[in-house]
Formats: sequence, C-alpha cells, structure tokens
Amino acid sequence: MASFTLFESAHCVGESNLHLQFTPKYRKPVFEDEVVRKACELAFQGVAAQLKVVLSGIGFGPDHAHLFVKNWKNYSIVELARRFKGAVSHALRKAYPERLQKYLWGNAFWTGGYFYRTVGAVTVQAMRKYVIESQQKHWKKTNTVSEQTTLMHFN
Repeated sequence: MASFTLFESAHCVGESNLHLQFTPKYRKPVFEDEVVRKACELAFQGVAAQLKVVLSGIGFGPDHAHLFVKNWKNYSIVELARRFKGAVSHALRKAYPERLQKYLWGNAFWTGGYFYRTVGAVTVQAMRKYVIESQQKHWKKTNTVSEQTTLMHFN
C-alpha cells in the first residue's frame, strides 16, 4: 500500500502531491554549510506548519533543495513557491548574515525560478530512492558527502 494521505473534507476527497526544487542565486553551494542546511530545513518545516501543508520529505544537494509537499490543494504552485522561498530567505539572511555573505550578491537568496512537478501516489521509499540516488552525484563533485543528503521523513 502506498504511504500517502488523502485529503478529506465535507465535500471532497483527493490527493495532491508536489515536488519542488529551489536553487540559491548563482547556484552557490550554500548547503555545504551544515548550519545553514539545518536552518533551511527548520524554516521549510515552519512554513509548512503555517500553511497547514505536509512536508513528506526534504533533500539537499550542495546547491539546491528539494521539497515533497502533500495536501497543498488550497494553494497554487506559484503561491507555495513564493511562500517557501520568501520565508526561508528572510530567516536565513536574518539569522546567518556572516555565513551567507560569501554567497550573496544583493538581497536575493534564491534564483527567480524553480522546478515543480505534480506527482501521484508516491511511496516514501520511492521518494527516498530518488533523493539518495540522484542527489549523491552532486555531493561527490564537492567531496563533501553528508548524512543530510538523504530524504528526511516527517510523517
């Protein structure tokens, strides 16, 4: 049985799963810094709680972040990306200006764009396999392999 959650309300039943990928401006390897990576993860979780969406997983390469979001039916993809990117950028720049100084030129933390894909019923195992196998290649380039490159499972 797939490990997904159906959204239920008085008038509808359904499922909405989304894969988002965000890249720091100039594709800088910001997430090689474990403190920044952990703070980013916590900020993503805070935004998800505020929006009442479910983060099934978070994964990082040295220069990008992946989110697997469930039950986001009340938001457009544009709104989710804007809220996640904006809140995380603000939180990181406020908390760690000295750590980010070498990566940031101007006020932007993220690139203007992002990747998104809606996904059907996906098991946690399938998401974990994707993040582990496809993201390890990015960490090998930098010779910095971290335990944090795997998918974080929250539910």
